[in-house]
Amino acid sequence: MIVASAKLTNKHQITLPAEVRQKLRIQPGDVVYLAVAGDQVVLHSLRSGWTEASRALGDELWRNEGGTAAIEAERDAWG
Repeated sequence: MIVASAKLTNKHQITLPAEVRQKLRIQPGDVVYLAVAGDQVVLHSLRSGWTEASRALGDELWRNEGGTAAIEAERDAWG
């Protein structure tokens, strides 16, 4: 397992450390997605394409909070 740190900029951005980019084979312009599990974030590279990688992304909102209510709650959380 690779453990690395990155500093959040004032624009809320980070630079992925070289060892992480190399391990995931991420290149400039590649798409990644972030999955939040509790208080952890998991970064996934999208080698197989966005559609496949995002399948069922957010499905727990539909199961646990119920469709439209989940969307409204998420919008409210954005401020």
